[in-house]
Amino acid sequence: MNEEIIQLIDTMDGRQKYDAMCKAFFRYREAIAPILKEVVAEFKDCTNDEIIALIDADSISLSDTVSDLPPRIKDAGTEMTSPTDKTIYYDCRFKAKNPKLSNEMICIMLHINFEVHNDYNVRYPITKRGTYYVAREVSSQLGILTETTDYNRLEKAYSIWVCNENIPEKLQNTVTRYHFVKEDLIGHTDEPEENYDLMEVVIIRRGNKMSDCDIFKYLNAVFSSDKENIQKYIDMDRNPQIREEVDKMSGMGQTIYDRGMEKGMERGIEKGIEQGVMQGIIKMGYDLELPDSEIIKQLQTQLGTSLQKAQEYLNKFGKKTESVTRQSAPKNIAKKEN
Repeated sequence: MNEEIIQLIDTMDGRQKYDAMCKAFFRYREAIAPILKEVVAEFKDCTNDEIIALIDADSISLSDTVSDLPPRIKDAGTEMTSPTDKTIYYDCRFKAKNPKLSNEMICIMLHINFEVHNDYNVRYPITKRGTYYVAREVSSQLGILTETTDYNRLEKAYSIWVCNENIPEKLQNTVTRYHFVKEDLIGHTDEPEENYDLMEVVIIRRGNKMSDCDIFKYLNAVFSSDKENIQKYIDMDRNPQIREEVDKMSGMGQTIYDRGMEKGMERGIEKGIEQGVMQGIIKMGYDLELPDSEIIKQLQTQLGTSLQKAQEYLNKFGKKTESVTRQSAPKNIAKKEN
């Protein structure tokens, strides 16, 4: 992790540090590949190893900006600024070789922006923000327009969003793709798709309940620092740095959880020890976006109770605790608003 990211993380509170670590985790090609395979059509028929090889490692960058002016550095950059448009701060931005259009003679790239967005319930639709991001990503490829601007240089751009919290129940555990399609109003044309489908937004909405889909199993494992299940999608032994990052996330998550347990014990003195501890466990489970199955496991471990009893506790106290958590949770101090 580079020095700028470390300095930023050091200024954050516990939950902010955990969120920043999760975002930084996706700077590794191995970490992003399972998601790209599920949501990027160009990678559908590729293995994870093939996707890793297609990603330009030198282009991956975090917590920076990008400009409509010609690029001056080798990596993609994550900050986008121009003399006339608003600055965009990306979570992660990189390039990957397009396997559908590239060959031995020609290399066509995909420009990919990856965002982790905790609060889905904001004052604007996430789809509109994603569309703006991806439009700026396309426009930045040409820099300042002149009479000699070559529009053939334009390459497809993706903006992929993982949304974690405050998602309406009917939208939970869904993935939606927004992109350009051709509609012939009169007659029929054979325009190649790669000439017009240059912008794509993908919204991944996680849920409170476990899903059978691999993408949600993987994301739940990442955000709960579940090394055993992460290993099912990533061979962490091939890259010790990834295992180190997961260990850091797990340690930070446990620290946050322990603090929640302490608060639960304090509350337990007034409301009854067992109930207070239960609510502390459930609250921190929701705060860390753990699936219900993991919260039940924690209830069993911490209280020494049966699976059936732990399920009853979650059914009794879970919804109430979740409501309090959502209303009282502080907004990130360094939250981006663009």
